[in-house]
Amino acid sequence: MSLPERWMIATDGSTYASQAVDYAAKLYRQLDPKPEVLLLTVIPDPRQKKPDPVANERSKTVLREAKERFLREAGSADTVSTLVAIGEPREVIVDAARKNGIGHVIMGGADYQWRITDLLSGGVTNYILHHLNCVITMIK
Repeated sequence: MSLPERWMIATDGSTYASQAVDYAAKLYRQLDPKPEVLLLTVIPDPRQKKPDPVANERSKTVLREAKERFLREAGSADTVSTLVAIGEPREVIVDAARKNGIGHVIMGGADYQWRITDLLSGGVTNYILHHLNCVITMIK
C-alpha cells in the first residue's frame, strides 16, 4: 500500500490543529517522494459572503504560522501550498478535498474554533468522516 500523493491539512490555528500540522510535517519529512500538501483555513460564513478585513487577516496569519510550523518540522516545504476559503467549514473542507484530488486529510479534532450551524458535538469532524472517501487522520 502506498501513501496518498496529495494531502490537505485543515487548520484554524487551535491546539489540535497545530498538532495536526506537526504530525503531518514529521510524516512528510520521512517520505520520498514528497506528497503535495495543501494547508487550508476557512473563514466561517454560512452565507459565503466576502470576509471582513479582520477575519481575512486572521486567516492569513493562521496559514503563515502553519506553513512556518510545517517547515520547522519537515525541513522543507517545496510541495506545500496554502488556501483561504470562505463558507461553512465542514462543507468547504469536503469540497476542497474533492476538487483538489486529496487522498489524505489531516486535521485536529474537537477544539476547532470554527462555528458550526448544527448543535451536534463534533459536527465538523463527524461531517468530514461521513462525507469523504479518503484517508482521514484526526489529531486529538
